Amino acid sequence: MWEWLRKPKEGFPKGFRVQSVGVRSALFVSDLTPEEIYAHFRRDTESAECLLQESYDKRYSPSTFITEEGSGYSVGWVSRGTGYESVRRFTKLEDAATDYLLFSLGKGRWTEREVDSSN
Repeated sequence: MWEWLRKPKEGFPKGFRVQSVGVRSALFVSDLTPEEIYAHFRRDTESAECLLQESYDKRYSPSTFITEEGSGYSVGWVSRGTGYESVRRFTKLEDAATDYLLFSLGKGRWTEREVDSSN
């Protein structure tokens, strides 16, 4: 009730709806902190690739998306009425996959991290 009065979360488009995510390995970590989710995708690039593929397979609008563009990735919201919105660009798949999972589930947005290469 009163949804029309609610102000959208920062980084979310007006009319956003939580999206279904079918990648079980991603759902398994979805209740972790954003930093732990990022670490998971950094270790398990196959899960991140599965999210990318799942997004390519979507056939409905409006929806969240993750797409590879040149040497990076874009994550955002697309609808037939307004086109692309709330788009963020990332250089690494683990950052994009983290943002896509958090965004799709309505949990927030992710900012690309600089990673200490000694880890």
